[in-house]
Amino acid sequence: MIKNSLSLINQNSNDSDVLGVFETVNTELFQLLKSSQQTYKPFLVSSGGTTSRAAADKHLILDLRKNYQNISFDLDKKHVEIEAGVTMGELSSFLKKHQRSFPIGLSGKTGMGYILTGGISPLSKSRGLAIDQIIEIKGFWGNGKEFHLLRPNTKEESTSEWKALCGAAIFLGIITKVKLKTQPLRPLISWTANLTFSQLSECINQAESWPNSLSFQWICGEDIFAHAIGEVKDTGDESILINLLERLPFSRNRIINKFNDMNSLPNLSLGNNKNNNSHHSEVLGLLGPAWQESNSQVLKILKDLINKRPNKYCYVASQQLGGVTNLNDLDTSFIHRDAIWKPWINGAWEANDQTKRKRSLEWMKECWNNLEFICPGVHLAQIHPHLEWHEKELSSAFKNWLPKLREIKAIYDPSNVMPPLNN
Repeated sequence: MIKNSLSLINQNSNDSDVLGVFETVNTELFQLLKSSQQTYKPFLVSSGGTTSRAAADKHLILDLRKNYQNISFDLDKKHVEIEAGVTMGELSSFLKKHQRSFPIGLSGKTGMGYILTGGISPLSKSRGLAIDQIIEIKGFWGNGKEFHLLRPNTKEESTSEWKALCGAAIFLGIITKVKLKTQPLRPLISWTANLTFSQLSECINQAESWPNSLSFQWICGEDIFAHAIGEVKDTGDESILINLLERLPFSRNRIINKFNDMNSLPNLSLGNNKNNNSHHSEVLGLLGPAWQESNSQVLKILKDLINKRPNKYCYVASQQLGGVTNLNDLDTSFIHRDAIWKPWINGAWEANDQTKRKRSLEWMKECWNNLEFICPGVHLAQIHPHLEWHEKELSSAFKNWLPKLREIKAIYDPSNVMPPLNN
């Protein structure tokens, strides 16, 4: 066993007793995987180390953070090529030097997994998902064969392999490099404030009619903290955004600021959730349409769920989608193109306390069951093959596309060395 040799951000993963760690994708690696005992599988890959499955007990781990750090920029086409060990914060900092940007998420600590699982950003309403920016993908299928795929120009030209990799690559192979579109770097307007439940309801109601350049995020635990982020295209646009933000209700601590890039924005977090190394956690992301007339009902349910949470480290948060994410006509495995909200449920417990772990997971399931009527989809930013709900989350994430995904996996990962697409 090899314990704590990876220094992973996610405490579940960091506390794992892993069987072994590799840092390079090569022939030897796949030979070992093919000949390994079932206890070695599925093989896990770490690029950012932020998920609970970046490492796990009795698993082999591929840590890409050391040997896959290259970034290159095409000055003419404005494309960027990154290897799998580059974090989104590092990508954002690199592009800033060229006055370009990429729609990273709320955290700069995430790695390639953020892109490959969809990539929901505060800028997604105007820029699209992270997978919508992919131009080329390079890597190895689970069977060990190398591949290099190019983005199709139209939906008609799209292949099932391309569609599968854009949103479900973690089940099929190891991605070593992607080429991405970038956008001009523009200033960002940030609004943060603490809210009551009734104020949160009003904020959500207003946000659902906002322009694509403005999005709303919130986190709810002991307190409710909200963050609106707008992209400023010109002086006139800035005044429009500020006017919309000044209409939002708040209870205290309202701040409106201007920032240069995503890395500079305040974190969407509650004070008691910052870097707590004594707790483990799981995260489940849901997807659904605008809440509209169901807004008050959803917030009442949410308030009841928060009152029932097992401890102060459990919370529910949400990001806003919509805009161009609803309009993309290229095939990807992110099938919930009608989604407007992505609530995510964070269940936490004291490390190695199985009784409290069970209570927190049961609370997460209760949250899911109560919110499913308004958020029927799942965003697999984190996967849970080790939990009883894995089959349900797969079905909710991929719907009618799941049987074809399983066919593709049977071809390209016949030994199931990558995480499973079934229980």
